[in-house]
Amino acid sequence: MFGYIRPFKPEMLIKDFDAYKAVYCSLCKQLGKDYGVCASLILSYDATLYAILSMSVRGECNSYKTGRCKVNPTKKCNYCQTESKALKDAAAVSIASFYHKLEDDHADGGFFKRLAVFFVKPVAKRWRKKLFKYGLGKFDEIFASVVSEQLAAEQNPECGIDMAAHPTAKALSILCADMSEDKTQRRVLEGFGYHLGRWVYLMDAADDLADDIKKCGFNPFARAFSLSGEYDKEEISHQCNSVINESAAMLLSSYNLIELKGNQRILENVVTLGISAMQKKVIFDNNKKKSNK
Repeated sequence: MFGYIRPFKPEMLIKDFDAYKAVYCSLCKQLGKDYGVCASLILSYDATLYAILSMSVRGECNSYKTGRCKVNPTKKCNYCQTESKALKDAAAVSIASFYHKLEDDHADGGFFKRLAVFFVKPVAKRWRKKLFKYGLGKFDEIFASVVSEQLAAEQNPECGIDMAAHPTAKALSILCADMSEDKTQRRVLEGFGYHLGRWVYLMDAADDLADDIKKCGFNPFARAFSLSGEYDKEEISHQCNSVINESAAMLLSSYNLIELKGNQRILENVVTLGISAMQKKVIFDNNKKKSNK
């Protein structure tokens, strides 16, 4: 996954950050348990948010216990005290997204990226087989469709920002809707997932804009703003920010309609402060550093 969905730690209560970290460590443990110790290396902030949101909607895992870290046995961590479907699903999402990201990198990457994929892919294939063994193949199907739909969109001469962002947004909407059996909540979660997925995709596009232009690769902002070669980076950063703000506002509106059974302060921190802080960092701070270089 992309790694843009993070909490804003300076504004979190210590007990809330401890709870967030406990879910993070629980997901790490779940990945190791279901797919092997090495699978813990693909742990991400995005999958952690997915796990916390799913737990909160389902009312799972409200108590934690202390245990040894599986990666670093000298360290103690807090873990969920009971089995959690949310954690199993989040681990499956991590595996499926990682495998299909490798597929995409192999198709579009340069020599060194393809070489890295060559060595990593056999391990990822074994993890993927376990998805189907555990009856979680639906997650693989979701991310497989993202890759194929994304490729089709990028090859379309009329592809704009909305068309390019749709495959990722659609995938997140399906994943979030699956968290609840209630029809009303499913619709709310579907909307939240769609706008979150759109935000994530556009953040990645804004982050990669300069590199994509340099390498003549596809980028929805480059196509929408007719960019090539030199361009006014400050002005384009503001334009990208304006487009991404639309998704940020919509996902916040959808979030406020979700019925949560716990972790409200954590999720509110991520959705309000974390997203805005990351958006500022990627679009303005990082681009400024790149310009200075």
